[in-house]
Amino acid sequence: MTIDERPDGTILVTYDSTRLTWLMLAVGGVCLATAGYDVFIGARGAGRLAVLLGAAGTCLLVAIILLERARFEFASGTRVVTWRRRWALRHHSGSIPFGSIQRVLVERPIGDDGTPSRRITLKTITDEEIPMTVGYRPDADGAVLHIADGIRVLLDHDNDATHMPNVRALIAAGKTIDAIRLLREEEGLSLPDAKHRLDELAQSK
Repeated sequence: MTIDERPDGTILVTYDSTRLTWLMLAVGGVCLATAGYDVFIGARGAGRLAVLLGAAGTCLLVAIILLERARFEFASGTRVVTWRRRWALRHHSGSIPFGSIQRVLVERPIGDDGTPSRRITLKTITDEEIPMTVGYRPDADGAVLHIADGIRVLLDHDNDATHMPNVRALIAAGKTIDAIRLLREEEGLSLPDAKHRLDELAQSK
């Protein structure tokens, strides 16, 4: 996931997994070529052939699942987000005014205790959730957090969040339970989302 901050204030966030998809297709192609060699030249047995065909099929399936492209343009002039996202064989697109975005959430999958994986989700005032990517992306360097912060600044969410200094003070004092409670009260977050938001704030301070 990459962010392009333009001189006029517009933010363009994109994600493209095409390289990984092509890699999986290449591995699948090697498996199929090896299977063809075994059938017509090598004759190494049905067991090996079944394994190769199974591996090729798995690579094809993974390539389809991993194929994801996303483009979210946050236009500062019109104050409208225009987006399109392709995942596997599904296509989604739309546009939404800045004022309809209630929150910019950074989500982590349940049980993600190692290197953090994250995705950004836009939550609207009607409680609709628009994930900017379907999958969660490894974020050891905090790049996803940086992108989320940039979006919040453009949407003026940080400026409106008068409770944030209190939350940061609680984090600094080690009072994580109180910080989570305040986040839930002020931002209407679920417990897992509040914990993820707390983790995001702790890493971005």
